[in-house]
Amino acid sequence: MGLNSKEEKRRKKSFTRIIKHKAFRKRNIFSVVSIVLTIILIIFLSIMDILPLKYNLLISLTLIVIDLISILLINVHRKIVLKIIGTLIMILSIVGSVFGIYYANSTNKFISKSFVSKDIYTKNTYYVLAKKSANLTKNDISGSVATYKETTNLDKAIKKLNDKYKISEQQYTDIGEMFNSLNSDTNKFMLIEKSSYEIVFSIDTTLSKDDYDVILELDVFTKKKANTNISTDKFNIFIGGTDFAGLMDFNMIVSVNMKTHQTVLTSIPRDYYIEVAGKDGRYDKLSFMNAYGADVNKESLEKLFGTTIDYSLTINTDSLVTVVDHLGGIEFCSDYDFTTTHALVNNTYNDAGRKLHVRKGCQQLNGIETLTVARERNAFPGRDRVRQENCQKIILSIFKKLVSTDTILHYNETLNTLGSLYDTDIPKEIITDIVKDILSNGNNWNIQTQSVDGVDGHDKVHLSNMVDWVMYPNEETVTAASNTIQETLK
Repeated sequence: MGLNSKEEKRRKKSFTRIIKHKAFRKRNIFSVVSIVLTIILIIFLSIMDILPLKYNLLISLTLIVIDLISILLINVHRKIVLKIIGTLIMILSIVGSVFGIYYANSTNKFISKSFVSKDIYTKNTYYVLAKKSANLTKNDISGSVATYKETTNLDKAIKKLNDKYKISEQQYTDIGEMFNSLNSDTNKFMLIEKSSYEIVFSIDTTLSKDDYDVILELDVFTKKKANTNISTDKFNIFIGGTDFAGLMDFNMIVSVNMKTHQTVLTSIPRDYYIEVAGKDGRYDKLSFMNAYGADVNKESLEKLFGTTIDYSLTINTDSLVTVVDHLGGIEFCSDYDFTTTHALVNNTYNDAGRKLHVRKGCQQLNGIETLTVARERNAFPGRDRVRQENCQKIILSIFKKLVSTDTILHYNETLNTLGSLYDTDIPKEIITDIVKDILSNGNNWNIQTQSVDGVDGHDKVHLSNMVDWVMYPNEETVTAASNTIQETLK
């Protein structure tokens, strides 16, 4: 017993000397740092909430085991090789944790900021026009101002204008008559919504922008209430793409069933001539409906397909140029050899500039080239049918580029750029649930694409008496697409 007691005391003294030794303390400063960083990373991964539980547990256990092994190795008495190996493992662990914390924190901030149920404010821009020959400025605004009756939020725009200028409203039911009133000096000023302003000159060739001055620009904001009825198992998402004038050039319904792992992408041509929600049975092109409110496209498609659309995601096509250029371009594979009818320009419908030739097969496109291809429909025999297919290809190419090595190296900058591409009311819970399910059951997911068709023609558009190209729906394709959506969400 005495010998054992002395041996135990000797070992305790030896252990105490090791603990107090400077080399031991220096070595284990890194151990403490590594453990702290590991704990922080595990917390960040938990907060991010996009990894399935089994992956979170596996990563956490792996990180802890690596830390324990490295601590044991660097503290092995008089085993230099093992100490070196342990030190290298610990350094790699610390570096890995730092990068992991950075990426997890950036991802969490992006998801929390970009996907959240909150009130969203939509903007409508209005121009006050005057004849160029009159040489008028905003300081001259007074008296009678011509307006178009069907203008969205017209009362709000008039009120905002009236708050600063003494005006009276002269309302017209025809845009052509409104312009005539300006040309004949019946009115010196006209108030017109931006989308109508951009479109009217492309349809009515008797009018020219060069004859008018935009002497004032004003914005009206409308609050869209947050979606409080969050559906996480089965839901429809409306995806729209707006151009600089606010026209909705791209329209798609994404139907998702989380239980059956079924997804259907339904594309609808921009020229589809359908009933406008809230306009007493009037019809118009789908592309223009966004000018009359953020939800009009969605609500009109709900009526067309007899379904409920739970969430919306609107892509800003102006930002598309910035995103593609940031990614270093994308690969686009064309089924046709064609030259675009649209010029390589942004923020204008003036197509007098240089056109883009796209060869059949795959090629690299930069930002403005991608936007030009996304806009093109007149170069194809199938017009907007082909355009919808090309837009799908562009979206998929962007997502492929987003998971590349270059994107990972510029991760935070990429997320910031991507965040400018869209507005949405999809809550964070939906996104995290989808990511987790794909990581767990990726091979079980089935993605189906479909589109509706129609017959080309001409009709009154933009809720006015102007006539432009339209597509009358083929009811059989609409019914078939509607049935597929209903079956998916059963």
